[in-house]
Amino acid sequence: MRLLSSRLLTGVCAFGAFVFFGLMAQDLVALIFFLIVLFLAGIEWGGLSGLQSIYGKTLYSSAICILSVVILDLSAVAEENRQLGAYLILVFWLAALFWLALYQKTGKGVIINKMILGAVGALILVSMFVSVMTIKNSNLYFLLSLILVVSCADIFAFVGGKLFGRYKLIANVSPGKTWEGLIFGIFGAMFIGNLLYLVNPVLNLYIWNAVVAITTLAAVVGDLFESMIKRFRKVKNSGTVLPGHGGVLDRLDSACAAAPVYLCALLHLEYIA
Repeated sequence: MRLLSSRLLTGVCAFGAFVFFGLMAQDLVALIFFLIVLFLAGIEWGGLSGLQSIYGKTLYSSAICILSVVILDLSAVAEENRQLGAYLILVFWLAALFWLALYQKTGKGVIINKMILGAVGALILVSMFVSVMTIKNSNLYFLLSLILVVSCADIFAFVGGKLFGRYKLIANVSPGKTWEGLIFGIFGAMFIGNLLYLVNPVLNLYIWNAVVAITTLAAVVGDLFESMIKRFRKVKNSGTVLPGHGGVLDRLDSACAAAPVYLCALLHLEYIA
């Protein structure tokens, strides 16, 4: 009960910080806020990739932040390349499904050294940051919808898994996740998505539900992928900065995949230029 209370309080505070600094604040403040979050996530991924010293982790995370800002600026100048970049990240997450299937079958991954793991982390974190900032700069409603859909899917999946979970989704990677939880998560996300549609019916209802469902599935893949990395490194959490949750990455793992896939869908539908 104490852990649950701590987890709930931390989640509420994190969501409040996101709304206040990420949505309501001026653009520069929002940029700094998201860069701080990215930096903390980069520190944790540096640890997962095998970096031991705080100097090495700081250098790695700083490089990710600089690269993220550069790519964000380049994508703003050359908007025609946004969709190509989004599709390339989509290909990566499809490849991640192969990684997960391989780990489930053999108990071994294809990530074998610090350099590859560090490069994968940089790709994931940079693409998440650029996707979030691109969505924010285009339409705040779409960004708020992304966060609410991903968060609610996680909550519904947790509750559904606890109440009805029986069949394991991918036991070697994340023993606690079940098919029942996944189904509850998808329906929960679509329920929230339909409430958002009533507030602001930007897309066709059927198309919007498809986008929500695909984004939710991507969030699950992102969650499972980080779980695989943690099992590969033999750690439970990516960090300890968030009481009841673990590290920043433990809260962003779903968004790492969901944000680029969501952006790809919006670009394909031409709702973001």
